[in-house]
Amino acid sequence: MTEPCGDLAQGIRGAAGLAIQRCARGLLTVETLSARVREEWEALSLQEDQTSQQLLNRIALRYCSRLLYQACCSPLEETQNCAFENLRRYLAKSLQNSPYASSLMQHEDAAEDVLQMALAIVQKACTSHPPAGPDDPAAFLKWTLTILDRQAYAFLKKTEQEQAISLDVQYEEYIERLQDQYNNDPEARFDLQELQQTLSNAILSLSNKRYRQVLAGTYLAGMDERELAALLGVQVQEVYLWRHRALKALRRNRKVLEALRPWLR
Repeated sequence: MTEPCGDLAQGIRGAAGLAIQRCARGLLTVETLSARVREEWEALSLQEDQTSQQLLNRIALRYCSRLLYQACCSPLEETQNCAFENLRRYLAKSLQNSPYASSLMQHEDAAEDVLQMALAIVQKACTSHPPAGPDDPAAFLKWTLTILDRQAYAFLKKTEQEQAISLDVQYEEYIERLQDQYNNDPEARFDLQELQQTLSNAILSLSNKRYRQVLAGTYLAGMDERELAALLGVQVQEVYLWRHRALKALRRNRKVLEALRPWLR
């Protein structure tokens, strides 16, 4: 249940100031926005004791959303630049509070890259002829947030795929180094190949992709927990957990356990 906003004039002015700080600096004044919020509130035919601060904030933000869309589509360079600076600040703050924030922090400059990709898509839409965008300009901010979320998701999926490829490459390089060490010992080289095949088969037998990555990184690429966590973009504790569960899943295969035993720490 929402609480009444108290003094209506004060509530309207507070909503206007907050909305401008979030996404409309330099585009309109608190006085102008307050008047527009008052007009829209009156159109709802509400009594003062029926009005919540959340409602006033929503009215103010929707008006700013319409204005921001118009400014982003403006042919005037100064107006457009001001609009996109506001949008950049709004999306950056939103990204910091999004479910993707912690994952993006694992990669250098990832948040900035995602933000720039989203802004580029919005700018292309707003500067096309005729301008593209949401059907309702009041939903412009929500529309841009959807674009931002999609870019963050796509970035993390692409990074995950690249990390998996990187892990495979490190594994191959590690095996090559071992083979070089045993080039002059045919028997040792045969043992190495047999171990390699056993380990590879064991890892590939796991259906869980994370389990495969952790075991390959640990036992084939010689990586420690921190290296794996950084590579996979997760916490170290997750690497420990995945490895524990992966080894538990392999315990039924005695041959596999015997192959892994010399490598277990």
